Formats: sequence, C-alpha cells, structure tokens
Amino acid sequence: MQEDMKSVSSKTFDFVNHELEVDKIIRSKFNDSQMSNAKWKKLFMLISVNCPEIYAIWKFIDSDSDGVGLIGSPEISELEDTYINHKFWFGPRYYKEIQWLSFPKIVKKAGFENVPVCNTVQNTDFLLNELNKVGHWPIEETNNGFTIFGHR
Repeated sequence: MQEDMKSVSSKTFDFVNHELEVDKIIRSKFNDSQMSNAKWKKLFMLISVNCPEIYAIWKFIDSDSDGVGLIGSPEISELEDTYINHKFWFGPRYYKEIQWLSFPKIVKKAGFENVPVCNTVQNTDFLLNELNKVGHWPIEETNNGFTIFGHR
C-alpha cells in the first residue's frame, strides 16, 4: 500500500504533452482562433480592474458542456503570459483552452431559475463599453448579454 501511495505522489503533470493535446483539439474542432494570449490577458486585466465580481460562463475546448459558471475573474497577479495561474475548480488553464466566455445580463441562481427575486442583474453594457474603448473583440451580442469567442 505504501508503495502505491509513493508512485501516485511522484506523478507530475506533463505540460508539454498537455499543450500538444490542446493544439490537436483546436485543429480538429475549430476553423478559426480569434484571441491571442495577449488579448486574453488584456481582457482579464480590464475585467479585474473594472468589473472584478462580474459573473461569466466559461466554455473550454475540451468540454462537452454548455459552459460552467464562475463569479469573479482571475486576479492580475494570476495572469501569466500564456495561461491563467489560478486554482479554479478546473485548475490552471492555457488561454487557448478557452472556447468562449459569456457575460449574461441576468444571472439565474442554480435551482431557482424560475424565481425572479433570486436573479442577479449585472451591467454587461458597462463592460462592453469598457472593452470597446481598448480594442476590437470577437464579440457576439445576445438578448441577455454578450459572448467573447476564443475559437469558432
């Protein structure tokens, strides 16, 4: 038993292999990559300064789900050149692993989607205006906010 625990604890994450797998997924699933590492970092820095508690739905390239919710954004100190060094439930991630981020105007609390008083309204127009002041973004506006695309 002790030998099994030793072998488990000695395993390390293979970053090189992981990035090769990420690149393979991107090539196989998407026709166009629309955000660079620098642009993702710029986006998160802007959010961290102007709207640190904004709710976003994250969609990663290797996920079959319709996205996962998260309140708040990475802190500036967690923004590396090629990845987010944050311990979200999904762990540190390369920027290029983000398929899209969606910013809803109305955030519906899980389990209470049909109870309007449990909804949170957020000012996505303010964030969109701030983004448009500093660059051009692959944005698609919707009735309930907007989405920024990393890959399509």
